[in-house]
Amino acid sequence: MSFVHFLAAISFLFLAACEFQPPKTASVGGYELQLSTDPAPLMVGQNAAVSLLIRDGLNQPVTDCKVRFRQHMPGHEMSLDNTFVPMTDPAKVGKYTAQSGEFRMGGDWVLEVGFVCGADSHTVPFDYHLEWPE
Repeated sequence: MSFVHFLAAISFLFLAACEFQPPKTASVGGYELQLSTDPAPLMVGQNAAVSLLIRDGLNQPVTDCKVRFRQHMPGHEMSLDNTFVPMTDPAKVGKYTAQSGEFRMGGDWVLEVGFVCGADSHTVPFDYHLEWPE
């Protein structure tokens, strides 16, 4: 094995060991959505920065929307499940951001995004699974 192949193999193993979750995508009503979190994947015991990119059918940013999200665990209803967090796009580039609450336990979570753009109103759930820390 050459040194270059060795470095490539080590790099691949390192990247495989680093859990990375690409943004989640959805299409609704002519809008393309891309939801990402930091950290990615989401981690038990931590909050996360949540970002939503909204593009139109021509791949242009959509900047004049009212956007919010909530986080909840289906089947484990809690009082905060109905708390929606407003998301803002201060740079007017179609990237709406906010901070989540703490993900207190492992299991199945939903980040439910609601947005109103003009007369269009949509709600889109994004499913996540959090592993309990070892």
